[in-house]
Amino acid sequence: MNFTTMSTKKEVRIEAKKRKAAAFLRLVNKEEEESTPDKVKKLEESQAKGKAESSAGNNNEKRNNFQQMAEDELLKLRQALKERQKASMERPKIFLTLEELARENTANFRTDLKDEDMPPLFISDIQSLILFAVQGSACKVKPRWCKLLRCTKVASIVVMVLNGVSNTEMQKYPDSFPTLRNQFQTHVDIVNPSQYAKTVPSELFCILPPSHQRILARETVENKAQTEAVKEDTKISAEISTEKCLTEANPLHPALYQEDVFSRTLLLLSTAQLMQEKYPLPVQYSNVNTMDFKFTKDNYSPVDERSPMFGLDCEMCLTVARRLELTRISIVNEKLEVLYDTFVKPHNRIINYLTEFSGITKAILDPVTTRLSDVQKKIRELLPANAIICGQSLGGDLRAIKMYHPYVIDTSCIYNLSGRSGMKTGLKRLTEMFVKETIQEGTKGHNSVEDAKATMKLVQHKLKHNVNYGDVRMGWTVANPDPEENPEGEGSGFKLIRLEETTENDSTNNSKSQLLARQNAFFKMEKYFYSMFEVLKKYNKTAALVTDQATVDRFGGENGVVAVGSDSDKKTKSLAKSHVQFLDFVYCSLDNYLSHLNGETSEEKVMHCLQKMDKRVDKILKNVKKNSLAILIVPGRTDPECENTGTVFVKIKE
Repeated sequence: MNFTTMSTKKEVRIEAKKRKAAAFLRLVNKEEEESTPDKVKKLEESQAKGKAESSAGNNNEKRNNFQQMAEDELLKLRQALKERQKASMERPKIFLTLEELARENTANFRTDLKDEDMPPLFISDIQSLILFAVQGSACKVKPRWCKLLRCTKVASIVVMVLNGVSNTEMQKYPDSFPTLRNQFQTHVDIVNPSQYAKTVPSELFCILPPSHQRILARETVENKAQTEAVKEDTKISAEISTEKCLTEANPLHPALYQEDVFSRTLLLLSTAQLMQEKYPLPVQYSNVNTMDFKFTKDNYSPVDERSPMFGLDCEMCLTVARRLELTRISIVNEKLEVLYDTFVKPHNRIINYLTEFSGITKAILDPVTTRLSDVQKKIRELLPANAIICGQSLGGDLRAIKMYHPYVIDTSCIYNLSGRSGMKTGLKRLTEMFVKETIQEGTKGHNSVEDAKATMKLVQHKLKHNVNYGDVRMGWTVANPDPEENPEGEGSGFKLIRLEETTENDSTNNSKSQLLARQNAFFKMEKYFYSMFEVLKKYNKTAALVTDQATVDRFGGENGVVAVGSDSDKKTKSLAKSHVQFLDFVYCSLDNYLSHLNGETSEEKVMHCLQKMDKRVDKILKNVKKNSLAILIVPGRTDPECENTGTVFVKIKE
């Protein structure tokens, strides 16, 4: 191989690298779409000239000059590309992770994903995104439906709400929303908050802190002496005597709360945890098939420290429906007495008994006549209205029996040995470590009675210590099994808000109202919150509210919030335009469409109103700072009789 051939190959390699760099640079820098090809063309002409000179026998000095020119130009292109990449790393980025969320929501044996595999998303999911954008790595709950990269680079957060608008309007009048269609490429459907008697502000601004259990437990400990003194009062003694009579009248429902160090209600899963742990929730959602699920009771009573607990465990087998179905259920009370234990025959044919896990065999199920409907009826009869169900990863058991229940304690959540919420410790290991007993021995599979008793023992064991016990996320360690209360909760400075309880209207027999009443039990359990604006203040973020007067009065009184009540969309738009240029967090709502929901407005006026709302959104967006997180919420109809879902649009302002 002569020198000329070697030089030609080197030139070809240089030319290939040059073309790749130039092509990639054109993709990331539109401004150089014209200049880059010109440079490439000049390089190609220069290279062609060099080849001609080489083939003509020019000297090595000219060839080396050409190669040096090409390499210098390539270095410049690489440097420009490097600078462009460096600049992109200074900007935040958001993208959806719905596919991963759907896969987490399906059974392990499912490989094909369908629309119904997507779990419902709520306004609280938007709250988690906002908190993550504000707190970064300090945020306790990461958003489960999207990823926000470089959250520290977020310049501000702007939330806009189109009250009264739902997916129905967006599908019926697509031409009325050019800004939504052109400005936002990322969006996801959400459950209408009116389905569970909440609003966007109450769902968005009320935060149940992860440390609420520690705070409330401290209140219990600090008042312990006072509580003991009060118990000596004759009035309280009379109440205890009355309750003793009730307990004797209901021997199947004993509540052995006397040895509890703190209230068992502090271990109940919150709404956010119910969603995160994939519990079945009674909401209307197009992609979730829970139409045949039943409530454990027609009406629920409030829970307190004396509410009875029940351990529940189920065994399942795989059927031709390609899902796990119930084949055994066991329920025990606080005395570890077995209240209910039965095998269940699925309607679908079983293709895998999963005997190594379930302990179920064909010989066991062949003579069984009990069906799922029989189990549901028995549970409704057995459980009282204030029952607390305990179990290990109980969401799967409730899905197996196809029932909703609002008050649950999950041993896989109240105990944590890994420090990560997503990593669960098995029931066998928890029982060995804390109760000092061995379960699930042998090769014949699990015993649901044994497992139900084990979960009850674990809950009772924790109630004898403190809410931090057994959870390394709250400071517990094996070497220090009874740690002091986490100082983070004490020194956070957050002020807990006790929300007023609402009363249900029992005068109506409307089925929709009854459904809403039962749904509310799931989402009104929580009475203690702190405001999102306290978080913003703690992180030195300025904030503004431009919305209806009721929301302003509730959330805008403290924490340095610029709160302005607005009675028109025009005023809201003008105020929001000015605030988004200077403040770190701005919330505004456009409410004019609500006046068009009476059914008497003409279609032409409806379209005109929607177009004006869209234009006002566009004008607000144009004034938003660069690299800001913009969130547009279309919540759905506020009318409880309307089941239209909503959509949330998100983007990073460029």
